[in-house]
Amino acid sequence: MWDWMRKVTKRLRWGTRPALNTGPMRLAQGTPWSVRTRGDEPLTLTCAEGTLWLTREGDARDYVLWPGDTLRLEHAGHVVVQALRPSRFCLTAPSPSRRTGEAGRS
Repeated sequence: MWDWMRKVTKRLRWGTRPALNTGPMRLAQGTPWSVRTRGDEPLTLTCAEGTLWLTREGDARDYVLWPGDTLRLEHAGHVVVQALRPSRFCLTAPSPSRRTGEAGRS
């Protein structure tokens, strides 16, 4: 069922782990971008500008994100994002204190 996604992601250039909390990424209209999430560390994708189409492995739904929209990526698998218009987005991980719920603990 996910063969098409595997074919798309094989053609994309992406590292083993995205750079997180480094500021917005830019995509030209029609440009795809992909990442494989691990699931042990939830990520948040926020559309800052433009319009993004997003699909993810294991989720039958597709998503369209507009400026200010956020989608939490909590499960392991491929995520494919495509810019429907020139776009900027951020992919971030929660800070260590938010992940553990133990802020300020020494």
